[in-house]
Amino acid sequence: MLKAASVSALLNAFLMAMQIAIGLTAHSDGLFADGIHTLSDLAADSVVLIVLYLSAKQLDATPRDGDGNASQAVASLLIAVLLIVTAAEMLWHSVGQTATLNGNPTLQVSALAVSGFVTIAKEMLFRYMRAEGQRAGSAILLASAWHARMDAVSALVATLGVAGSMAGMPMLDHVAGAAIGLMIMRMGCVSARSALTQLAAGAAGKAAARHAAE
Repeated sequence: MLKAASVSALLNAFLMAMQIAIGLTAHSDGLFADGIHTLSDLAADSVVLIVLYLSAKQLDATPRDGDGNASQAVASLLIAVLLIVTAAEMLWHSVGQTATLNGNPTLQVSALAVSGFVTIAKEMLFRYMRAEGQRAGSAILLASAWHARMDAVSALVATLGVAGSMAGMPMLDHVAGAAIGLMIMRMGCVSARSALTQLAAGAAGKAAARHAAE
C-alpha cells in the first residue's frame, strides 16, 4: 500500500511541475488551475502516506477497535478541507484572470500536449490505484483511486479549454478553470460530509460501548 501511495505522490509531483510551469508561461487558466489541483493532490498523497505509515506501525501494537477508522476519517477530513480551500483559490484566480492564452504556437501546442498527457497519466494512475486498493482491501487507496479518476476528468476539461482557446474562443479556457474549481469544491464538500459522518458514528459507538461497560 505504501508503494502505491508513493507512486501516486511521485507522479503528482512531476505532473504538477509541468502543469504550473507551462500554464503560467502559456497564460492558460485551465492548465494552471489543474496544476494547483495536482498540488492539492500531492498534499493529499502526503496525508495518505502518513496514515498508512502510522497504521503499519500500529499493527504490532494492537490498537483499540475503531482507532484505525478514526485516523482515516480525520485524514479524509483534512484532505477535504484542503480541496475546498484550493477550489476557492482557483475560482478566485479564474474570475480575476484577464490574460488570454499566449499567441506563441509552440507554447499553445505545449499547453495542449501537457494537458492531454496529464489526462492519460491520471487515468492510468486511477486503474493502478484501484487494482492495488482491491488487492490490499484498502479503503483509503480505493478513495485515492477515485480521486485520481476525478483528476482525469478535470484534466480533460482543462484540455478542452486550451483547445477552445487555440480555436479562437479564449473564454473557454477561463470557463475551464472555473469549472475545475467548482468540481473540486463539490468533491471537497462531499468528502468532508462523509468524514464528519464517520467521525460522529465512531464517537457514538465509543460512547455506547462505555455505557454498556458501566
